[in-house]
Amino acid sequence: MPAKRINRKARNNHGQIMMAGSRVFLPDYPDQIRAICMRGFDEDDLSELFDISRKQLGIWKAQYPLFKKALEGGYTDADAAVLNALFQTATGYTHDEEKVMMWDGEVIRADTVKHYKPDVQAIKLWLTNRQRQNWSDRRETEISGKEGAPIGLRDETKLEVMASILSLIQPKPDNAIIDGRTGEVDDAK
Repeated sequence: MPAKRINRKARNNHGQIMMAGSRVFLPDYPDQIRAICMRGFDEDDLSELFDISRKQLGIWKAQYPLFKKALEGGYTDADAAVLNALFQTATGYTHDEEKVMMWDGEVIRADTVKHYKPDVQAIKLWLTNRQRQNWSDRRETEISGKEGAPIGLRDETKLEVMASILSLIQPKPDNAIIDGRTGEVDDAK
């Protein structure tokens, strides 16, 4: 385990006193940390695994370059493995395979070459991410009026807007009765 709980007062690399119950990084495990990160563990998972907070994980990354290098190396290796698998799936690939068969009660082993054809979804994913300008699913269309002007819009002044709103409001007499269901105004005389 790359962390050890402190049971008494101790000093860190900068000479600062650490609180009892804090965790210190034991730098003897970079290969294990790299392997854990290659399995897809993110920083939340690592914090839980080491029984530390995300903040403490950040402190370890700042204080221990070997720890940070192991994390980044694991993430890079995992990304490279996935990228390679995606590339092989998109382009198709072959590999040697041994087939085992029964013939007249006898086990027969035959070396064969198995071929996997390219996968259309993998090709599409690869191209939309690598050549976005040519293979994007999203199309951008710009619409404008004559000579690039906006379509059917004009700027109104505040006074014009206020006048148009006020023209919609019709004054009602003080003694008017309004029907609650229909909203009809009955002028009381």
